[in-house]
Amino acid sequence: MASYLGDYKRAAKNRETKIIRAVNSVLKQTIPVELVVVSDGCQKTIDIISKNFPEQVNGYWINKQKIWSGKPRNTGIEKAKNDIICYCDVDDYLEPDHCEKIYNAFTGDWVWFDDLIYNQGQWVQRKCDVDKRGMCGTSNLAHKKIAWWPDPGSYAHDYIFIRNLKNASNDYKYIGKGGYRTCHIPGKYDV
Repeated sequence: MASYLGDYKRAAKNRETKIIRAVNSVLKQTIPVELVVVSDGCQKTIDIISKNFPEQVNGYWINKQKIWSGKPRNTGIEKAKNDIICYCDVDDYLEPDHCEKIYNAFTGDWVWFDDLIYNQGQWVQRKCDVDKRGMCGTSNLAHKKIAWWPDPGSYAHDYIFIRNLKNASNDYKYIGKGGYRTCHIPGKYDV
C-alpha cells in the first residue's frame, strides 16, 4: 500500500480515515497476508500506522516522490516477503475473501480481475480489460515479482505497468470478479 496523505489535485477526501479502513480490510482477509505500507514522505501515514497497527503492519518511509512515481510501489515489492503481490490504495478497501480468490485462481505469473465501483447508490462490477488503456489499474492486478512500476509522471502509470507485466511474461489470465472496492474515481465520486 503506497501512501501519501498530503494534498494534491483530484485527491480523495478523508484519506486519514480511509487508510484505517483500507488497512483493516487487508488485515481481515480470510487467508494470512502480509501488509507492507510505504509512506511517500508523509508523516501522517507513519503516525496513523504506528498508532493503530504497531505490530500488524510493516511500514517503510521513503523521501517524497513526484506524483505517480513508481518508487513507493517498487519499494513495497522489494520489501514484501511473499511471492504474490496485490494492491490496495489507501482510499479503497477489500472484501474479506479478496486475497483468497486471487490465491486460489493464481496459476501463472500474473492475473487480472474485475473490481467493484460505487455508481448511483449501488456497488456494480466493473469489467477490467488489460488491452485497453484506462480500463485496468492497480486495483485489478496481482503478480509475482517480475515487473517494476514506471516513473512516467502521469496518470498512465497503471497502463505502463501492465505493459511491463505483459513484456515480462505471457503466462497470465483473467480470473473474473475480485473483491476490490474502488471508492474514488477522480471527478466522479468519492465514497
